[in-house]
Amino acid sequence: MARQRHIPKGRPLMAGTVLLILLVAVVLASGRIINGIAVQMSGRIVTQISQYHYRLLQVEFERPVEVLTTAARFTHSHPAPSEAEMSVLTATLMETDPKIGCIWFMERGETVVRTYPRRRTPGVTAAGEERRQLVAELRDDSVRSCVSRSGETPVWSLVCRVRDERGGEHFCGVDLPLTDIYAYMTEQDPHSPSYATLFDPEGIIVYHPDHRRLGRSVSETRDSTAFREVLVSGRKIIASVVSDYLEIAEERIYYPLQLGNSRWVAGIGIPRLAIEQEIDDFHLYTILTAVVSVLFFATLLVVAQRRWRREYDLRRLSEQESAQLHLQQVLEQIDPHFLFNSLNSLYALIRCNPEQAREFTLTLSKVYRHVLERRKQILSTLADEIDFTWQYYSLQKIRFGDRIELTTAIDPALRNWRIPAMSLQTLVENALKHNRITSCNPLHIRIRTEGESLLIENNFTPRSEGNAESLGVGLERIRSVYRFYTEENISIASDSGTFRCRLPLLPPEK
Repeated sequence: MARQRHIPKGRPLMAGTVLLILLVAVVLASGRIINGIAVQMSGRIVTQISQYHYRLLQVEFERPVEVLTTAARFTHSHPAPSEAEMSVLTATLMETDPKIGCIWFMERGETVVRTYPRRRTPGVTAAGEERRQLVAELRDDSVRSCVSRSGETPVWSLVCRVRDERGGEHFCGVDLPLTDIYAYMTEQDPHSPSYATLFDPEGIIVYHPDHRRLGRSVSETRDSTAFREVLVSGRKIIASVVSDYLEIAEERIYYPLQLGNSRWVAGIGIPRLAIEQEIDDFHLYTILTAVVSVLFFATLLVVAQRRWRREYDLRRLSEQESAQLHLQQVLEQIDPHFLFNSLNSLYALIRCNPEQAREFTLTLSKVYRHVLERRKQILSTLADEIDFTWQYYSLQKIRFGDRIELTTAIDPALRNWRIPAMSLQTLVENALKHNRITSCNPLHIRIRTEGESLLIENNFTPRSEGNAESLGVGLERIRSVYRFYTEENISIASDSGTFRCRLPLLPPEK
């Protein structure tokens, strides 16, 4: 089938659609890469969240040690401080750490303790059994801690030994109620996607988001194995577990936490739901970005397609007007061209055979009437052109008799396909005008279909003098019509005494 000479209107849209499909394919392929990145991100998310919570624990639980150290330095430099000085000291220290419930001091060998509790009056009380045991187990100048359950609320206590400038031996201690620690830590990051558990060196839970677990032993939880491993190795451990607090899958990282001279263990639990939410948000933003990119590209494609179509229509209209004008000029040459050639034939016939000249004139009038009726027609069906060619052949048969012969072989399926009007008559006329036609050398013209083309052949015995102008006018008209409707054009060849002309067949009019 002949190709359209102009680019179809839908071709840029098809090209843009292909590009759009390629863009979507790239986005989908990038999705696989993004999934890999998301897995790496989940690891980074776990690390970042856990490190943030770990540092928060480290800062908050180092404060009591710093308070205790400050109180010890004051005791070292003030062997016999006044009550006013002690009140100012303890009030100031409690301001630095809201978790502290009480600061207390004890002399070696004494059974009483000077206490400075928060929101209560300072006083002197008898040292309880747990405090005496805590002091007795203290070695050198190290800091010792324990969780006591003597009251209604478990209390985390820190104590250290101090020698003053006179050589006297003292003990300084701070008490932190575990419920106060819980309340304070909860206020620091109420929307954190993670939670923490803090174990002292003996495996007692000092901090936990469930206040009912405060003061319990690690042996009552699922953290006992990891606790012992971190306590011994001093290295962090990452484990995928089911939380005994939330009863959901989570990533838990256990960190060693150095407080004073003791190694504690912090367990940071990050529920899988929180991690998946972060990844889902990442995927959502990625998908939104891809969708926006595709929609933006599609919008640009539609705008460009509409703009191109307007320019195409204007250009096509301009080309059509130009081609139509050219075709009109060519068509206006058909009538005088045909009449001129026919009159030349009539003139030659009158000289040699007046009787045949009269018959030729009558037949010419019928044929020329047919030419006038189709003078404005550009394309014609193959069937009509074959019929008109036979009429023209009958006109020339009067003049040449047996010296010319025409045969046709047309595929019935192609009878409604189209060629330029009067193109076959023009080619037959050229064969008559430019070949030597004699009784010994008759002209044989064969017209047949071959594929989607029409092949016109004749034996080629050119005259010594030819009418090049006549040949040029007819073929130029045919070429002009083909240039307007298709990129294909006629092809002409002459070899081994045979002249061939191939006309492309145009599809039937829809």
